[in-house]
Amino acid sequence: MLGRIGRMLGAVVRIVFGIVVLSLLLSAAVSMGVIDVGPVDDGTIDTPEPLPDWPLVWEVPVDTDPAEQGPRTDPTATNGSEPHTDDPGTTRLEAGESSVSSEEIEARIHDRINAIRSENDLSQLDHDDEIASIGRAHSYDMAERDYFSHVSPEGAGPDDRLGDLYPSTCRAVGENLAYVGTAGATDADEIAERIVDGWMNSEGHRENVLTGRWDSQGIGVYIDGQRVYATENFCDEW
Repeated sequence: MLGRIGRMLGAVVRIVFGIVVLSLLLSAAVSMGVIDVGPVDDGTIDTPEPLPDWPLVWEVPVDTDPAEQGPRTDPTATNGSEPHTDDPGTTRLEAGESSVSSEEIEARIHDRINAIRSENDLSQLDHDDEIASIGRAHSYDMAERDYFSHVSPEGAGPDDRLGDLYPSTCRAVGENLAYVGTAGATDADEIAERIVDGWMNSEGHRENVLTGRWDSQGIGVYIDGQRVYATENFCDEW
């Protein structure tokens, strides 16, 4: 019995001794450069992949129903008035015995855009209330200061109006504008149809609507007497 225990202890001692010798040999090899156990430092610093070069995208405004629009003034002729940057809220069109709200028109435009995208096998766009509010303020500003442009008289473009949303939330933005007369219109569907048809019959605006990368949109409508202004902003989210 004692002989067996002695043989087992001897085997353990030999194993431990072998491990110690092997460790010493490995350490010596590393110190001499025979074995490399770490990464090679070539002086370079790893950098993250560059962000995609997404452009800002917007198109010149589309004028629909030109016979109903009437004359337009010089976009710079605002008589020194201050820009309107606040959301004007809901505005209404009184058409005979019916009343149409800007919210109804916004919803119909949103639905029509998504229906068109669905017909073209494109994703559905979420509705973004904050983007819609920004668009509504721009529609209001254009109506009140009598200009029609993506760029305000002060030089602010869609990317400026979106503020912190671009580029922190939206890595690319797009904008479509329209204003239409309301003669003969009796409901939100008819007004929305005039606006969307105008965009789809304009190459640049149609391209914005059918751009696959958009994730969300906001539509801001302002009703000014017998004219309806619409600002549609698209967002490509991170």
